[in-house]
Amino acid sequence: MQPKKFRKMLVSGRAAVGWSAILMPKLLARAWGVRPPLNSEVRYAIRLFGIRNALLSYQLYQAERVEADPEELEEVLRQGIVVDVFDVFFGLGARAKKSGGSFTASIPAITSSIGVLLGFLGREQTGVSESQNE
Repeated sequence: MQPKKFRKMLVSGRAAVGWSAILMPKLLARAWGVRPPLNSEVRYAIRLFGIRNALLSYQLYQAERVEADPEELEEVLRQGIVVDVFDVFFGLGARAKKSGGSFTASIPAITSSIGVLLGFLGREQTGVSESQNE
């Protein structure tokens, strides 16, 4: 697959998760294995997570425009990779604290790992070919 297709998958996935968290925080909390009832602080934190993902999606979408600098695309991908790596670490830490090792406790770490993978696969390999030409 081409890097552009991986970036489209990343934009779509982040937008879907982001808007779901903003508009339906209870549904996302249930998918993560958080037991109801949710207090307002937890819903607020989930919405902040959603806003972050929606903005990361928009940033990547904007970096794809024709007149954008190629370095902008690379920078946006790097930022997303770093954010997703931290999400993986914190997701694994939260899973380790939960007893029973349920699959739902692993969902945030798994989805963030997919984000890291798509971020790497979405990078253009122009830097490698430029250094070989020199």
